[in-house]
Amino acid sequence: MELITFERTVETASFFSPLRGMEFAEQTIEVRRDPLTGMTAIASSELATKEEMFYGRTDWEHAERLARESREGCFFCPEKVFEVTPRYPDEVLPGGRLERGRALAFPNLFPLAALHAVVTYPKRHFLRPSDFAPGLLHEGLGAAVELAARAEAAYGDLEHLEVCCNHMLPAGASMVHPHFQVFGGAAVPWQLRLQWDRAAAFHAAHGVSFWQALVDQETARGERVIGERAGCTWLAAYAPTGGREVVAVLPGLSRVGALDEAQVGELAHGLSRVLAWYEREGLSAFNFTLGGGPLGGPSAAHAVTLRIVARSAFKPDYRTDDYFLQKQLGGELIFVAPEQIAATLRPEFTA
Repeated sequence: MELITFERTVETASFFSPLRGMEFAEQTIEVRRDPLTGMTAIASSELATKEEMFYGRTDWEHAERLARESREGCFFCPEKVFEVTPRYPDEVLPGGRLERGRALAFPNLFPLAALHAVVTYPKRHFLRPSDFAPGLLHEGLGAAVELAARAEAAYGDLEHLEVCCNHMLPAGASMVHPHFQVFGGAAVPWQLRLQWDRAAAFHAAHGVSFWQALVDQETARGERVIGERAGCTWLAAYAPTGGREVVAVLPGLSRVGALDEAQVGELAHGLSRVLAWYEREGLSAFNFTLGGGPLGGPSAAHAVTLRIVARSAFKPDYRTDDYFLQKQLGGELIFVAPEQIAATLRPEFTA
């Protein structure tokens, strides 16, 4: 018996359309509901044709010009990064900063939580999505995971801890220089709390983790499964929270700081495939969040997940992809069907 219901409703909009010489026309709208949170994502029979108008295509000449102009004086670049960035006390992080291969981690100068760190690549001032090769991502994610594990030991009151990324300006980045953020504190963001509460209620009702049930059902169905390696299952989100969303699920784990090298490597491998695909589709900006369950609490209901979404393409006149629907009503638009995303990416993960 399937424990998870993939709910959808269908509506019809009818009007006399000037695009059809004022003939009567109908458009089909499908509303999908996330099986954990209840968030809605909307697709329509005509919306797929409008994706490029909404997201655009990257102007790489403009992006590279901005990268050149911002290089001088960049305080994440090697000439300045050790002079002008903060350091942690030795009891939190010996030496104050953490180096792992090409990656460097240090405190955020303008923190939003008790733990708020930056992970960057000092010698890489500008990266296209396809430049995030598996090895480079492994070093950056590995530094973030190591810092997360150290923070759990050093900070006694952390309840949540995530690794996040805003890449390029349309995704909310304040700098061209690529960087991740490690974010954790005692005050849990409401959406994260909602996910935890719903996952705990599911586990209490069914005796199994929502995330394990999701992996099992999606694997049995097959239509949204992209691949699986090292206990990490990659899915196209049924009701996506953003453009072309892809989700990685590790159902046997609930803390980011507990990821081992093989698991970090698998996340880096899969993430590199998704980002390269975004670039081939003309996209350049993205967000991701790598997170788990509540720190120090029961772990059986929760899992480590990585969620990646594409944002508006970077160009001189890029437009926001957040409207009233996303910002104020908690919904999202579907331009590319998740089933199509999975079919497209599946060969990339098996190559």
